[in-house]
Amino acid sequence: MLDADAILTARRARLERGDRFPNFLLPDRTGAVRSLLERARGWGLAVFLDPDQALRATLKELGPGYGAAELDCIVLDNEAADDSDLCVLADSVGKVRAGLREMSGQQAVRPLAFLLDRNQRVIAVESDGDLAQWALRRWTEGIEAAKRSDQVSAVAPVLIVPNVLSPLECHALIERWSRDNREGTVASIIKGEVVQREYEKMKKRRDHTIAEQRVAEPLLALLARRLAPELDKAYHYRRFRMDRPLIVCYDAERGDYFRRHRDNQTPATANRQFALTLNLNSGYEGGELIFPEYGDQRYKPPAGGAILFSCSLLHEALPVTEGRRFALLTFLRDANQSA
Repeated sequence: MLDADAILTARRARLERGDRFPNFLLPDRTGAVRSLLERARGWGLAVFLDPDQALRATLKELGPGYGAAELDCIVLDNEAADDSDLCVLADSVGKVRAGLREMSGQQAVRPLAFLLDRNQRVIAVESDGDLAQWALRRWTEGIEAAKRSDQVSAVAPVLIVPNVLSPLECHALIERWSRDNREGTVASIIKGEVVQREYEKMKKRRDHTIAEQRVAEPLLALLARRLAPELDKAYHYRRFRMDRPLIVCYDAERGDYFRRHRDNQTPATANRQFALTLNLNSGYEGGELIFPEYGDQRYKPPAGGAILFSCSLLHEALPVTEGRRFALLTFLRDANQSA
């Protein structure tokens, strides 16, 4: 007979299926120190601790299979050997590995594998057998099962609001962009300093900032009037202020895009709460937003419609394959915090 109370009251390991994998900072073979969250790109993730030579060899052999299945691989070891075939992070003191072993209840120093979903939550933990094959097989089986199901099992926590701006207002914003635009930049931390720079590996598009208060203030007031009731209803989020609005264009002829990123990863952006993207036109192909931590769905509000989402979500603006996509962008910050 099933002892339900024993199951519900049993002492559990602190890191098991369904738990969020802890974030940490470790250097790679180039010396670059980034957090696990920053390295995540919306694929599945297999994390291996203290691999032996056999496991390393199998991981290299299975590299193409991992890539085809959209499964990333990270190895934590004493040092980040100069091995371009694997992402090895140096845990020279062993503190991160010891903590992960203790949290998972697997404290013996032997190869250990964690399989994480697209959103860095634990799917399974394993310490026996061929761990490289195990992770790939377990991930692939889950993907195939999801494809066979007609049910929605994951959806990004985003809010889509149609008819925020009229066709006339959208056209006026596009016309404004046409008179003055420049190459877009990204914020990067270089030698401890935050700098704005053009960086085509991450983003390629042309932008126009609405700097004049006489234009920006009534526009932001209109956006707030249309969006605030929906934000309150969906998220109980009421008091906010908006950043200066930006009109952007992704042009298929230029091959424009914005790679996967989060919108709150620098000191100047840390208090951003929500990102707002409002599409200004139709008649183009591609250019959808994706939130890979939550699946492969593509999001494309109609012209005049907006999509709002937490600035902590990993997202990407896919390349426009035909025509030009215009959008109005801004960010919502806590009204009680300074920029």
